[in-house]
Order: sequence, then structure tokens, then C-alpha cells
Amino acid sequence: MKQIFVFLFAAWLFSPVLVAAEDIHKPQLYDYHGTPVDPLCFLNNIGTEDAPIYPTRFCQYEEIVNVGQSGVDESKFVAVSYEESYYDPETEESFSSYGFIGYRAIGMVKGDDGNEYMALVLIENGGGSGTFSSIMLVEPVRDEAEKTLNFHHIETLAVGDRCMGGYKDAWVESGELYFRVHTTMIDMLGLVGEPDRDILSSEAARWLPGCASCCYAEVEYSTEEFRGVFFPEDRMKPDENNSEAARCIEDLVDLNVTQAKQDYFGAEDFGFFVRELEHVCLDRVEGQE
Repeated sequence: MKQIFVFLFAAWLFSPVLVAAEDIHKPQLYDYHGTPVDPLCFLNNIGTEDAPIYPTRFCQYEEIVNVGQSGVDESKFVAVSYEESYYDPETEESFSSYGFIGYRAIGMVKGDDGNEYMALVLIENGGGSGTFSSIMLVEPVRDEAEKTLNFHHIETLAVGDRCMGGYKDAWVESGELYFRVHTTMIDMLGLVGEPDRDILSSEAARWLPGCASCCYAEVEYSTEEFRGVFFPEDRMKPDENNSEAARCIEDLVDLNVTQAKQDYFGAEDFGFFVRELEHVCLDRVEGQE
């Protein structure tokens, strides 16, 4: 199973089945004893840095405590805010920071080794400006002697910060995981072709929007492959303050979305579309024919 570390974003291929609004929920994980798993458990790694293990019991410590609601969409995520305390022995000063963390259990999927793993989305803000999300596979491991259940990290499929690869959606169909993540305009071009091709290092490309709040498209993956790109109506559309190249790309995208009624491109069609965008909007700005 490929490991996809992405700063990319998801879409729809062959119009996958949407979950009805009343079916959107936050599947709760439970520990060995049937107690709901505290989101703070995913801040506690009792394994190694390379092979994390997340416990499911006694996850609140003196220096990390639950302080209530998180601000995360709690119709979809099990989430809490937390206060983390620090002590500086040199100055003998104590101080705190506030963050939030939440999880959403997507369902069980089959790995290449034939075993089933839990697909899980984590979303966290440690108190700064970034809100980081990850989509991962974990293995629930029961210890009958200790009567505990821990989640062993198997693989991270996607990780990002808001519009730079941040989580949009995930679902399981017939044992296969599909997920969508956000992308910026500049990162969108790197989804296909050689990632270090000259045009992406050009002055025209350098001024394309690429900030953490510049959500432009959504990219769809399965655990095995890049599947396509979707352009939502609420994408961040460049205006007169953006570069000529950015406005040109939006004009061509808008032409397809509003006039041709094509807001989704499968992987192959998107490759052709990117070449058109680069030729019309980047090569010509750079003075190439």
C-alpha cells in the first residue's frame, strides 16, 4: 500500500455515493472496557517516534487536561479543547497553552497484508495558527492479560494544514478507503507530471496563491492512487490583487465549471487540463510560445 504524504486535495471520480445528511455522525471509539476513548489519548504516544502507539485509558495527565468544547465540528468529530502546562526550572515560572484535538473513526479497511485496520482522521491545533489534520491507518490491539486496548499506528496516508493538504472528507466503500484533502492553486499543479519541472519554478508560478487559507480545489485519493480533482463553488477565486497568471487559471477553471458544467476531472483528464493551464497561463506570462 502506497504511503501518500500529501499537501494535495480531493475530488470526485465516477460520482461516488454521498453520505446522506442524517447519516453524518461521529463514530465513537471505545476502549477494552467499553468506555469512550478520550481524544486526548491521541496526544499520548506510548510507543516510539517511528511506531506510535496510542493508549485508550487514563489519557489526562497533570500537565494536559480537558477544558471543554473544542470548536471543531462536533457533529462529525469527537473533540475537546485542552490546556497544557509547562514549567521552566531555570526561571521557576509556569505557563500554559491551549489547543484542541479531535478524531473521527471512518471504518475498517483491508491492507495489502490482508489484515483489517481502522481508518482514522485526527485534527489538532496546538495553540498556534495552524490546524493540522492527518488520515491514518491504525491497528486496534487488545492485551487480554492487562485488559487494555491500544491503537498501533500502521500508516499515514495524508497530512496537512488547512488548505495545504488538510482533511476535507473520507469514507469507506467495499473495504476501500477514499478521502479528499484541500489544495491551493500552486500545489494543484504539482499533482501531475514531474514535480520539479521548470515551469513550476518560474516567476509566473511563484505568484500563484499557496497560503494555508487559499483553498482552491479538493483532491481525491484512495489508499492506492490519486483519483481526481474537484473545483467547489466556494473556492478562493483570485481577484485584481492576484497575479495575471492566477486570474488566467481561474478564468479557464470557471469556463469549465460554469459553462461546460465540469467541476470534476479524473486523474487522466486533469493531467491534460494542467498542461493547458500551464501553456496558456504560465508559459505565455513567461514570454514563451
